[in-house]
Amino acid sequence: MTISGATKVLAVIGDPVAHSLSPAMHNGWIADHGLDAVYVALPLKAGDAEPALKALKALGLHGLNITAPHKEAAARAADRSECAAANVWRWEDDGAVSAFNTDGAGFLDSLDESAPGWRARRSRVLMLGAGGAALAAGEALSPFVDTIHFANRTAERGEAAAAAVPNGRSLRWEDLERGFGAADLVVQATTLGMAGSGESFEWPLGHLRAGAIVADMVYRPLETGLLRAARERGLATVDGLGMLIHQGVRSFELWFGIKPNAGAARARLLAVLGETA
Repeated sequence: MTISGATKVLAVIGDPVAHSLSPAMHNGWIADHGLDAVYVALPLKAGDAEPALKALKALGLHGLNITAPHKEAAARAADRSECAAANVWRWEDDGAVSAFNTDGAGFLDSLDESAPGWRARRSRVLMLGAGGAALAAGEALSPFVDTIHFANRTAERGEAAAAAVPNGRSLRWEDLERGFGAADLVVQATTLGMAGSGESFEWPLGHLRAGAIVADMVYRPLETGLLRAARERGLATVDGLGMLIHQGVRSFELWFGIKPNAGAARARLLAVLGETA
């Protein structure tokens, strides 16, 4: 790769962000298509979001991905936004920054790929978490499912997410056993189980019904404790790598007008993770 003064710069910001696979994914696609661009990871502490986002706007990058905990702040800071939580910024020809969210559509793409047929039933969804990715996935799922129960360790945040989705409901964290027992689709959208998080949790999987689908947005490790336990019970599982890749496909399209190869990205990222297909 040759970097010059004309090289387009793209980045991902978050806290933490050192674990991100986005640079490997996007730089792979950039190389595939012979583009003069580079994608890097920029750590950004939560308390520094407002001034940093203002500075990034002035720098005029070609594109930006935003991950936790900055998605809501990025949506507010953009010049043009129709989402409450943004994971993509694009600089327009007039210098304005447009905000998008590709998390929800990327999650549906991943479900279609790993659990085909899920749309054929009006599922009852249990959403574990209420952050930007959980809300985006909930909004995307909403037209295709019966109900979405948001369970969050901070009850007020779960209630706010439920209120933002037409068929959303809130569920107390203390009532997870009941939530698992009623769910056809469980979506884990917290940092629980993420490598290096120092957090673990004993999920009440024994309450799930046969035929339930379990999805986890965490992709490091690729098979979380939740997914391993679900697989051992014979349940269909959806790992977090699919969502990462498919939201990335849509991000790349927004920046370059090119749809990159999702399969090529998965092979590369599995190699980075030391996994096999």
